[in-house]
Amino acid sequence: MVVYDSMGIIITITGQRGGNGRSVAAVNLSASLALLERKTLLVDCDPRAYSTLISGADFPPGSFDLSSVLTGKVDLAGAVLKTRLGFMDVLPSSFNLFHAAARLSRNAGSERILRALLRELKAEYDYIIVDPPPSYSFLTVMAMASADWLVLPFHCTPEAVQDLRSFLWMVHHVKGSFQRDLKIAGAFFNQCSSRDDIDFFLEGKDLRGVEKMVFKSFIPRDNALVTASRLGQPVALFDIETPGARAYLDLAIELISFFN
Repeated sequence: MVVYDSMGIIITITGQRGGNGRSVAAVNLSASLALLERKTLLVDCDPRAYSTLISGADFPPGSFDLSSVLTGKVDLAGAVLKTRLGFMDVLPSSFNLFHAAARLSRNAGSERILRALLRELKAEYDYIIVDPPPSYSFLTVMAMASADWLVLPFHCTPEAVQDLRSFLWMVHHVKGSFQRDLKIAGAFFNQCSSRDDIDFFLEGKDLRGVEKMVFKSFIPRDNALVTASRLGQPVALFDIETPGARAYLDLAIELISFFN
């Protein structure tokens, strides 16, 4: 018998720069939590719908998505799709979300709507993973405001320090305006060759306290992650023995331990 150590924790995988692997991380972390038999819902909050495309979910004609929920066409449960992993569901997105967000953003306080909706399903899942757009948009604020916790993917690049400062500014804004209980669970490094890469990157940077936020697990460069995404599935379904698949399982285990 599996004993669950969490219930309905909402985590937004955030970052204001495109290309940092946020959507790939959201999908593969969700899949890894599911493989560990944690009931997980992936919420695609990006009109590009990349998480939806690589989640392994079937998206048949007539299906609903997040925009349908936000505009009141269907309730949240009616838009959720199953995946090939028994413990993983997806609330998909489409470009219609762009139009829905444009309408919602005109109404003061509508950034809180996703959090209110997700509360309806919190009891059904151990983890809800939200993937926002890489921007400072209404949808990004809404995704962050929906969360209990934030997780930040990092690259060992010169831009990462400024990205972190922008991220912390966003956290301050969202906490002050929409979600005072919002917390940062931590950051993990993506597309790194070794732990030495991370230590070298952090050395000499003005990042006081950041070392304590960094998870021990990191995601290596692995062509299997690219191939799996092109095939529209998490890397664990493509080949669970690859370095990328094992790294995401390690990250999922570390995240579970953090909340335990």
